Amino acid sequence: MDKLKKKKRIRRQTRKTIAGIKLPPIEPVEGIKTIVDVDPAYYSLVEGRPLKQNKSIHEYKKHIKSVALNRTLHGFLVDEILRIDKEIEAERNIYETAYKHFEEYQNSFDKFLADDNNKTIAIMQKSDALAKELANQTENHKKANYDLASLKSKLQYIDESLMILLSFQNFLYKASPILWQNKNNIKLDVDHPEIFVMDSDIFAKIDQDAIEKKLQNLPMPLLYFETPKQLLTIFDLLEKQNLNYLLLTTEFNSEKNKFLKTVDVMKTKLRQELDFIKEKINEIQDTIKRNEDREAEIKEVFYRILEQKIRHIVSSDMTLQIFNYVEFAYEQLIAPNETKFASLDMALALEREYDNLTLNISVYDLDMIKQIEKETYEHGHIEIKRAKEAFKMLKDVDKLSKRLKSSYEPTRRKIYE
Repeated sequence: MDKLKKKKRIRRQTRKTIAGIKLPPIEPVEGIKTIVDVDPAYYSLVEGRPLKQNKSIHEYKKHIKSVALNRTLHGFLVDEILRIDKEIEAERNIYETAYKHFEEYQNSFDKFLADDNNKTIAIMQKSDALAKELANQTENHKKANYDLASLKSKLQYIDESLMILLSFQNFLYKASPILWQNKNNIKLDVDHPEIFVMDSDIFAKIDQDAIEKKLQNLPMPLLYFETPKQLLTIFDLLEKQNLNYLLLTTEFNSEKNKFLKTVDVMKTKLRQELDFIKEKINEIQDTIKRNEDREAEIKEVFYRILEQKIRHIVSSDMTLQIFNYVEFAYEQLIAPNETKFASLDMALALEREYDNLTLNISVYDLDMIKQIEKETYEHGHIEIKRAKEAFKMLKDVDKLSKRLKSSYEPTRRKIYE
C-alpha cells in the first residue's frame, strides 16, 4: 500500500496540467549549465533574494507579448527619429539654396537701381511739370463751367419769363368775350415750343438763327382789355354772378332738403303700409293653410264615405238590378232610354206615368177592366206556351243542324286495307 501511494505522488508531481494543457513529465537531469556557468565574470548568483517562481503559461505569454510590443514600439520610434532627421536635413538644404538665390536677386536688383536712377529722376521731374499744367487747366475748366452755368441760368430765366407771359396772354384771351375771340381767330391753349434748347455738348455752338425764327413765329399779341379797370369790373361781375349762384344753390339745397324729408316720410308710410300688408298676407296665408288642412280632412272623410256608402249605393248588385228593372219598365212604358237618364229620373217619370194611368183607369168600368186583365193574362199564358214550343223546336233544329254537319264531315274511323 505504501508503495502504491508513493507511485501516485510521483505521478502527480511529474504530470501536471497548466491551463488545461497536459505537460510532459519533468525528469531530473544532471549536469545542466546555467547563465552563471556560461559567463561567470558577467553573471553572478544573487543570494538572499530568491527568484519568484511562476509556472503559469498565461503569465509567460503575457510577458512575451509585452516584450514584443515594447520592441516594436522602440523600432517604430527609431524609424520616426530617422525620418525626422532626414526631413530636417532636406529642409536645411532647401533653405541654403533659397538663401543663395535671394542673394543673387538682391545683387541684381541693386545693379538695376543703380543703372535706372537717372531715368527715374527725369521722369519724376516731367510728371511734376505735367501735374502743374493739369492744375492750371482744371482751374480754367472750373471758370468756364461757372460762366456756362450762369449763362444757362440767365437763358432759363428768360425762357421761363416768356412762358409766364404767354400763360398770362392765354388767361386774358380766355377772359375776353367769345365774339371777339371768334372775330380775331384767337386760339386758346396753344402749346409753345421751348425757345432755348440746351445741348449736353458744352462745346456746341448756340444756333442764333433758330432762336430768332422761333421768336418771329410767335403770334402778335392782341388784347381786348386796354386798362386794368376793365379786368376789375369783369371780376366784380363774376363775383356777383358767383354770389347769385351761391344763393340759388342754397335755395335749391333747402328745396332738396324738403324733398328728402318728404321722401323719408313717404318711406316711413310705405314701410308701415308694407308691414300692414305683410300682416294681412300672413293672416291670409294662415287662413289658407287652415282651409287647406280642412279641405284635406273633408277630402279624407268624403273619400271614406265614397268608398264605404256611396259606392255601395251606386255600384252594388241591388242598385244595378233596380236600375235594370227601372230602365226596362221605362223603355216598355214610356220610351227607349237614349238620353241615358238616371234611375231617379226614370223612376219619377214612371211615377208620373203611373199617376196618369191611374187617373185614366179611374174613368173606366171596373168589370171591363177585370175582363181586359183576364184577357191579357190569358194572352200572356198563350204567348208563354208558344215561346216554350218555339224553344223546343229551336233545340230540335240545332240538333238536326249538328247531325247534318257531322254527316258532311269525313269519317274519323281508321280504314284498314
